[in-house]
Order: sequence, then C-alpha cells, then structure tokens
Amino acid sequence: MNKLQIKIHKSTDGELSRSVAKILIDGIDLIELLNEFEKPFATKEGSPSIAGQYEGLSPTTLHKNLLNLTDNSNSKDNKSDILDCDCGVWGCWAFMTKIEIIDEKVIWTDFEQLHRGKESHTHWDYSQFGPFEFDETEYNHELEKIKN
Repeated sequence: MNKLQIKIHKSTDGELSRSVAKILIDGIDLIELLNEFEKPFATKEGSPSIAGQYEGLSPTTLHKNLLNLTDNSNSKDNKSDILDCDCGVWGCWAFMTKIEIIDEKVIWTDFEQLHRGKESHTHWDYSQFGPFEFDETEYNHELEKIKN
C-alpha cells in the first residue's frame, strides 16, 4: 500500500504568494514522479520542458477535489484535478485522476493530463503510471490536515 502525505508550502511568483498543497507519494513529490514519467512523451513531441510542469492546488481546492469520488457529477469522467499548471492559471495544464474507495482503500487510477487525453493527437498514455492505493483511515487523516 502507498503512503500519502500532503504538505502545505508557499509558492511565490514575483510579488504574488499563495499557499499550495504538495502531494507526496511514498515520500516522493508527485510532480517529480510525473516529470520522469512524462519526459519521453514531451520529448517525442519536441517539448521536453513541459514534462512535469505542475504546481499543487490550493489546500481548499485539493481537499474538495480529493473528496470528489465517482458519484461527483461535476468532475470530468469521474476524475478530479490533483495538480495544475505551474503558471498559476486554473485549468491551464490540469492533471487528473479517478478516485475510488474499495475495501477501506482509496485508489487513484486512470490518470490523465487534460490536454493530452485519448482524444488528443498528442495523447500521453498514463496506463503504466500508478495505480496508487492508500489506507482509507490514513488518507482521511491527511485530508483533515488541509481542511479549512
């Protein structure tokens, strides 16, 4: 089983400063995991620098999105944003996952870079990324830390 940690830190862009939630899976920043995984796709399309260009969501937004399970009619394909573009513009480069609870485990599957989905001519296949399985009690404990 994987271990989820969520750490809040300040992100500063010029004079703008905001709190963002950093997702760690088994002690490794999810953005680092994605940078490594996405590099071959980004390189193939001639833009290696776009791999892993994410930033954490605000703690409030992440908390809401991590609670969006498959019964949420507002999410795309029953998926929730867990990261967004490092430019700070919401929805610019959203990274999504399906979140399910099965047998006291929270499972993240079906990962997708919103602009590189199956319908895209530059599809990035995340079928070999994850799944990640978390103990439901520990998962909820991490969510409580960022609840406003």
